[in-house]
Parts: sequence; structure tokens; C-alpha cells
Amino acid sequence: MECHLCKKGKMVKVISEIKQDGISFEALKCANCGEEIVNMIQLKVLAQKYRDLRQAKDITFAKWGNSIALRIPSDIAKEFNIKSGKHGILTKDKDGLKIKVK
Repeated sequence: MECHLCKKGKMVKVISEIKQDGISFEALKCANCGEEIVNMIQLKVLAQKYRDLRQAKDITFAKWGNSIALRIPSDIAKEFNIKSGKHGILTKDKDGLKIKVK
């Protein structure tokens, strides 16, 4: 695909990043002038990442004996019926940690 801006360069797929939000995304970049664009599919993926980020909650880690404890916001605890003493499973995921409530 030819660059719409300079009309000389070829558009190639690159991974770009929005540093302030820590979000990486696929884009098309002109090898000649550096112009970056996203197509509709790439835009939909990026928009989903922002929707997920908007749903994210700030959490607090605390020292508890030799372990680290995690404070779960009350609205999430209520939604998943998490109460003191209830168990779950913590696993490593490609994006970080995953907690599954039993």
C-alpha cells in the first residue's frame, strides 16, 4: 500500500505504543516519511484495549507476614461474592496475573 501523504513510501506494519497509557498497538507506517495510520481492524483492537483500561481498578498491595496481600475494591468483591476466608486460584497469564474465585 502506498503512503497517502508523501505518495512515495510503502506502508508497512509496525508495533507502536501510547506510552502514557502503556498500550501497544499495530499500525501502518510509511517507510519514507514516517506517517502512521491505523485501519479499522487495528482501530477496533485499540479501542477495546482502552475500554478494558477504563474498566480497570486501582489496587493496593500490602505486606502481610512474609507474603504480599492484595486489597480488592468492595464493588468487585461484592460482584464476585468474595468474602474473608473464600479461596481462589492465582495463575500467571501472558499479560500478568489472573485470579479465579472458587
